[in-house]
Amino acid sequence: MEFNSGDLVRIGVGAVSMFRVLEVGVDGDPGIARIEAVGEPKPGIYPWSIRVAHLVPAANQPGTQAAD
Repeated sequence: MEFNSGDLVRIGVGAVSMFRVLEVGVDGDPGIARIEAVGEPKPGIYPWSIRVAHLVPAANQPGTQAAD
């Protein structure tokens, strides 16, 4: 699966939390994306890296609503 900056994703099928992709290809590795939680700013929300293979599009899951 291919993701682009700005895509909304979840970590695994059935996950509750939603994340926005900030960058794909971290440190030159196309298999790693930098993501950040979607929602109101809170202490402890920060960008972090994860393997793209763990991500699923948020739009493909029941109950997904668009987020700003």
